[in-house]
Amino acid sequence: MSTTLERTSEATTVTNPYLQGNFAPVQVETTAYDLPVRGRIPEELNGRLVRIGPNPVGAVDPAAYHWFTGTGMAHGVRLRDGKAEWYRNRYVVSDGVAAQLGRQPVPGPRNGFGDNTANTNIVALGDKTYAIVEAGGLPVELTNDLETIARSNLNGTLQRGFSAHPKADPARNLMHVLAYQPGVPDLSYLVVEADGRARAVAHIPAPHFPMIHDVAFTATKLIVLDMPVTFNLKGLATGFPFAWDDTLTPRVGLLPLDGALSGLKWFEAPSCFVFHVMNAYDDGDLVVADVVRHARVFDQEMRGPNESDPVLARWTFNLKTGVMSESIFDDRGCEFPRFNDAFAGRDYRYGYTASASDGLRFGPAYKHDLKSGRTEVHDFGPGRQTLEPVFIARAGAMAEDDGWVVSYVYDAGRDASDVVILDARGFADEPVAVISLPVRVPFGFHGNWLADR
Repeated sequence: MSTTLERTSEATTVTNPYLQGNFAPVQVETTAYDLPVRGRIPEELNGRLVRIGPNPVGAVDPAAYHWFTGTGMAHGVRLRDGKAEWYRNRYVVSDGVAAQLGRQPVPGPRNGFGDNTANTNIVALGDKTYAIVEAGGLPVELTNDLETIARSNLNGTLQRGFSAHPKADPARNLMHVLAYQPGVPDLSYLVVEADGRARAVAHIPAPHFPMIHDVAFTATKLIVLDMPVTFNLKGLATGFPFAWDDTLTPRVGLLPLDGALSGLKWFEAPSCFVFHVMNAYDDGDLVVADVVRHARVFDQEMRGPNESDPVLARWTFNLKTGVMSESIFDDRGCEFPRFNDAFAGRDYRYGYTASASDGLRFGPAYKHDLKSGRTEVHDFGPGRQTLEPVFIARAGAMAEDDGWVVSYVYDAGRDASDVVILDARGFADEPVAVISLPVRVPFGFHGNWLADR
């Protein structure tokens, strides 16, 4: 293995939990080649496993730091023909990064407010790779090597900002997007076509400025989460723009995919907050959505979502009665739900999550059998904690779980991370392969497998 390191800033002394341990920012941008592998990487895995999270640069005020607002840093591992060719991490160059590190400002249009950072997800739109964020921010185009190119409004097709959670719809060969922006009193339902261009389908009134992180869809409906957390521009000045609002009644909207607001039907929901929906589907007169629910967030703890253990729940909406029901699938704390994306919007059996409990303390990965009610556990070992698990289907797979579950795993024993590849059908077994990285990948948000085309 050969490695080059570029020092970018000095270490920061902190007291905020989101600036400590493996939440803390890394202080170098790293390029490492020919990564050591234990086991055997499946030769058909040709592409990049990318992810992103907050990684503030320079001095940070621990008293005013919110986990969601840190400067973005992209991470990636390149696999080809059974080898791990490289690992890279790179700042997504915002105004602050350019100023503090003496780099050139990033070109491109602007929208919204703040530092123009993107820190929440990395996706492929059309033939390009983008770092993305919610609350009005624009996508930031990256090279295949994760270098920042420019901010983008998707060839002039975005009239406002974007979202951190576009959801791929393989049946229609597009992505569904629900975007919000503080100060704009509606939600934008967008679709992104296969060529990477966006179009607006509907604008849903939302004058209370709810925070809506994720979206889901069925064969006929868009799932709109309107929960009691709102964005407050005044709070942004103190570093904490999100707050729980007891005056709001939690609700979930079902919007026809053609965007007809006359068909939007609202259901009262339990008092909770949902960042992530695993999947959703139609079942006759019912709509089913599997969600990770937090009992409460941003009420007593403003720095991050750790006031209760999030759990996997099934929400069922009865279109005839207008009533929603809930069942808890598993009471173990978990987050970052994923599944086989080929089953998006339709009935499915398997989902995957990362354990998350006791203030977002990560650990094993879970495979949930949503038909039998069984949960399998993959324990990565003492001091080893998984980030978001990503399912990659095997080419020509006949079974829903025929493929691999791949994730970045932090190893506290060596204060560095691995990429671990599991056989999804032997989930609790020894890994297929473990790829050792020379540095740690901080606990962050989302990422994806971007297969070679």
